[in-house]
Amino acid sequence: MKTKKSPRLAQRISLPVYLSLTASTAAWGQAAVEGHVEDVVVTAPAADTVEAISQEQATAFQSTPQAVSVVTKQQIQDLNITNLLQAQKLAPSLQIKFSNVRNLTVNIRGFGAATSNATDSIFGGVPIYIDGVYQPRPGQAIFDIPDLEGIQVLKGPQSTSGGQDSTGGAVYITTALPSFVAQETAEVSYGNYNYVQVKASATGAIAESDKAAFRLSAFGTDREGYIYNYNQGQNNNDWHSKGARGQILLTPTNDLSVRLVFDYSHVNQSCCVSLFNGVVTNYANGAPVVNGFYARAARVGYTPLPWNALDRYKTDVVGYLQTAQETEGAAAIVDYAFNGFTLNSISSYRGWDFHPNNRNGNFGGVPLTLNSNGHVSPERSITQNIKISSPKGLPVEGSAGLFFLHENLYDHGLTTYGPKAGNWFASSSAPATLLVYNRALNYLGSQFYDNPETNQIAPFAQGVWHATPNLDIDAGLRYSYSAKQSLFRQYRFSVNDYSGLTPAQIQQVINIQNGQIGANREFYAVTRQGLISALASASYKFTPDVMGYVTYSRGGRAGGPNPVANLPLNAKTTVKAEELDNYEVGVKSSFFDGRLQANASAFVMVMNNYITNVTSLVGSTPVSYLANAKRAISRGVELDLRAKPTEEITAYASFTYDDAYFDSFNSGPCPFEMNYPGGPKSCNFTGKPLSIVPKFAMAVGADYTHRLDPFEAISPKPLVAYVGADFTYQTQQYSEANDSIYSLIPAYGLLNLHAGIRFEDASWDFSVWAHNALDKRYFINLSPALSGGGGGIGGNVGDPLMAGLTLRAKL
Repeated sequence: MKTKKSPRLAQRISLPVYLSLTASTAAWGQAAVEGHVEDVVVTAPAADTVEAISQEQATAFQSTPQAVSVVTKQQIQDLNITNLLQAQKLAPSLQIKFSNVRNLTVNIRGFGAATSNATDSIFGGVPIYIDGVYQPRPGQAIFDIPDLEGIQVLKGPQSTSGGQDSTGGAVYITTALPSFVAQETAEVSYGNYNYVQVKASATGAIAESDKAAFRLSAFGTDREGYIYNYNQGQNNNDWHSKGARGQILLTPTNDLSVRLVFDYSHVNQSCCVSLFNGVVTNYANGAPVVNGFYARAARVGYTPLPWNALDRYKTDVVGYLQTAQETEGAAAIVDYAFNGFTLNSISSYRGWDFHPNNRNGNFGGVPLTLNSNGHVSPERSITQNIKISSPKGLPVEGSAGLFFLHENLYDHGLTTYGPKAGNWFASSSAPATLLVYNRALNYLGSQFYDNPETNQIAPFAQGVWHATPNLDIDAGLRYSYSAKQSLFRQYRFSVNDYSGLTPAQIQQVINIQNGQIGANREFYAVTRQGLISALASASYKFTPDVMGYVTYSRGGRAGGPNPVANLPLNAKTTVKAEELDNYEVGVKSSFFDGRLQANASAFVMVMNNYITNVTSLVGSTPVSYLANAKRAISRGVELDLRAKPTEEITAYASFTYDDAYFDSFNSGPCPFEMNYPGGPKSCNFTGKPLSIVPKFAMAVGADYTHRLDPFEAISPKPLVAYVGADFTYQTQQYSEANDSIYSLIPAYGLLNLHAGIRFEDASWDFSVWAHNALDKRYFINLSPALSGGGGGIGGNVGDPLMAGLTLRAKL
């Protein structure tokens, strides 16, 4: 039975719902503090139309003196977006490098993290929030989210408004709120590769109360893999996820609202197969690669694939490759208004477990490794963000608060080599050499353990002075203190003994094992680091619809312990904190009665102590680990456009030019092609580009809708047809931190199409869609380090053409 809201009920919930909305979106950050967004509801109750919600989302930050990219509910629905990975195409400044659910990084304007390698003790510089709740591990937020409503990408440091420390920016994800109006929705999608997704939600008043409402939502997604394994007759890179989200909204008084959120998700993939894509045969100086990939392959009886990886998505990996993650969480979002002040509290618990199961993962049936796993179980965290804001409408408005984070993470690793490891890694084919390497590496194993613990506390304050009706001056300050500690243990084991070996050969065996997998080692690392963040901004309204601004903001991210398996003895066991200064100038404008929205910004970001990868030789084996580069710079311009030239046509475009490079880094990791005999032990990276940053990226799209009046006589409701397309493009980029020419991913563009028909009230909606409609084949990662040596080039590939249909219903 549906319930209708009375005027008294609407008055009762208007303030609490608005407060919880702003708390669960980017307006909970800087915009809410500054008072620049007046009576803007970024996410709306379920009774509102998608078009109205999307319009409010698109215009919510037009008075905020910072660059923001918004993905609206309309775009999410039209483009069949269900997660942040899919949404990044509409925000060119946002770059996500994904290897698996643990090894990924999120960057904005080139900063966030230099590598997708897991950094258990160091959080990313681009925090992600779901309904205002901080997600400490990106894997918690990167996959399908029930009731996804909107995504806001805020650029530049955001630390003085609360939450986690940040460098490149922050990502705010919003989901649908509980509603006092009863409603049920269902959605079913089907596509190629047996893609099936089912979503459902229900919301309404609890026991017809005007003080309590609920929302329940759930989803399930399955997709077969598109990389064919011709040795095993099966597909890799499949996708299986499921999850549920429950919410309760309580409004006991006009001044108090409490939003309780509970969620669970599970992701399982046979994923992350690195496809063979050629071999490096000569170093940069022209010298041949001795003992290269082909020589090693011959020693173990392997014939490499005869085709280019992008021509045919095929592999010859033999083994079991599986990764899974489980997330769980609970949060309480409380808003209380008193005497014109507003108190906001977000308390949360998050749990994350990562379970890889990679066994006998060998190419061509050659048993090089038997296990390669690093389990994270458990990871548990609690956060508390509390903030009090002053009354609105005063000459000076502001807020102050405190952020607290506690996290424990336990990582258990296991690596074991197979019976052909010695032949593969041997430095030559000489019988004496093979004898030593086989005895050293065949069935060699290693276990490691680390348990980074973080305690962080950060008071913050931010305010705005309305100096004149058109001029605002913003300022903010924050001090963040992070205490981190971790115990690291590693020991190795082998079924082989030293019988029959000379003393010299025994020492060779020990040296090879130390270099390849590391010596037995234990160390305890502790960091105590403080960060100061700041904001100073001035914005001026030249007209009611045109605002210019200049902003300086300072942010950072804490370093921490550096627990890396096989960490060289001369490497530091801790990493210093990053510190970033951001300088930005921009304009936000609206023309033709709001039909054209144009925002532009130019920025320079200077990062000190940039955390990146360096490489040292342990024996003859290169080992990568984290260290600090002295300075890195990102500078560029951004342009965001939205247009509605007619009632039937909407269009959008985003362009980003970003020149991100090392400004001072004299001892960087040399790429593979520089590892020739007598070559440099380290390379000068000053002036070289940062990885994972295309210099130019863009996203453009348009939609056309048309009411089908001729069908009114036979249709129970007015019908609307729609069609749309979007195109994304990015220039070449390095996917490895060492800027190897063999990690360079060429420029590529992707075309997406959609079309459909729906009732005007959206009670039924049928659509067809095609992602990567031209079936562009492209890499997302590429490296000349396939199978650990010899110059084999391999990488992860992006999704091919994905096409399907979706049916939505709303009751």
